[in-house]
Amino acid sequence: MKKTPHNLSRLKQVPRVWLGVTILGFMLCILSYPVLAQEAGVFIVPPQGNVMAGQMTRFILFFHNPEKKAMTTDAYNRVMVTIKKDNKKIVVEATPLDADPDALVTIPGNGYEKREYKFLLPQSMDGNISISLPEFAAGPVWFVAREIPMKDRTEQLALNEKEAIIHPLAKYLSPYEPMYFLVGVDPGPEKSKFQISFKYKIFNAKKNGGWKSFLDGIHLAYTQTSFWDLSSDSAAFEDTSYKPELFYFIPKIDLGIPFIKAFGIQTGYRHESNGKEGVDSRSTNFLYIEPIMAFSLGNNYFLKIAPRVWTYINNIDSTNADLDQYRGYFKFQLSAGNLDGFILDTNTHWADKGPSFQVDLSYPLKVFKKEVGFYLHLQYFNGYAETLFHYKEKDESIRLGLSIVR
Repeated sequence: MKKTPHNLSRLKQVPRVWLGVTILGFMLCILSYPVLAQEAGVFIVPPQGNVMAGQMTRFILFFHNPEKKAMTTDAYNRVMVTIKKDNKKIVVEATPLDADPDALVTIPGNGYEKREYKFLLPQSMDGNISISLPEFAAGPVWFVAREIPMKDRTEQLALNEKEAIIHPLAKYLSPYEPMYFLVGVDPGPEKSKFQISFKYKIFNAKKNGGWKSFLDGIHLAYTQTSFWDLSSDSAAFEDTSYKPELFYFIPKIDLGIPFIKAFGIQTGYRHESNGKEGVDSRSTNFLYIEPIMAFSLGNNYFLKIAPRVWTYINNIDSTNADLDQYRGYFKFQLSAGNLDGFILDTNTHWADKGPSFQVDLSYPLKVFKKEVGFYLHLQYFNGYAETLFHYKEKDESIRLGLSIVR
């Protein structure tokens, strides 16, 4: 469907205060870099002993924390290693040798932490070899790798050990918003819903100050939310929202307040449409800013607060010009729970037609005290604009299902 042109009269309908807040948010993101905490320095100890090409190879990393406070991070769970021989270069993934790849690393204040890693040294990389970690400005360091004689090459490698060579940039792709599949309970399966969501860090720059530090916060994201009528004979999709996004994220701003355990800011531009044509078409764009704050409640319990404000840009005037009256300009997210147990997440919108809120309750599924890779997920929604197509209709739904990201 052809959109009506953007004009000055439409701009006058957008509250200037929200536009000013959004612009202020972008400026705050840029100006906040001087107060960001320093990251750990990384130092490589090269592989020792008899290193053979084509086999798993070990090396050691030392992390130095220049700050007075202890630093806990997951930035070193998996590291990308650049291997060089003459003019040939290969990038592989290294994982901790004797630790959970997803475990956090805690580095004491003004101290060091040691961790040993392993990676598959390609068969072609024999002789004088160097390894470095460009994303952490570490290395290069040199070692000698011997070629395995053909008669001794009996070990069969697992296919997943080569995935890091084939997909070296996959580590920068990660979950974004919750991902779930939920079946409608009340009023029924005609209100079923699922969502997928991913983000990708574009420049993969090391946060070491200057221009690279700014680039490191730029992300692309994609979220798709579909509403599925499982009660119909054809199990038709009622509506789907496609939400590509460009956003900027500062994950850590040190406020110097002891009871605030985490603080950051996200600001960005999102497009949302339902992919339909004619009178069924719905489309909008908006700029937003969202400060995010977390508090530790002890014993692995937390409280998270994330208010978001936005301004609309270039709605389709012929089909959803009054979307702001049902979705509003402000959302307040409040989450609380235990990272290993129940988490309650609430999102509330305020608009001229009334408030809308969604409540999600999730718990990790376990069989014989072992996690099975899913969360049991209960969702309740009451309000307007849950679907873009029926944004004017007030709805109330209860859904139950599984999620992999909550």
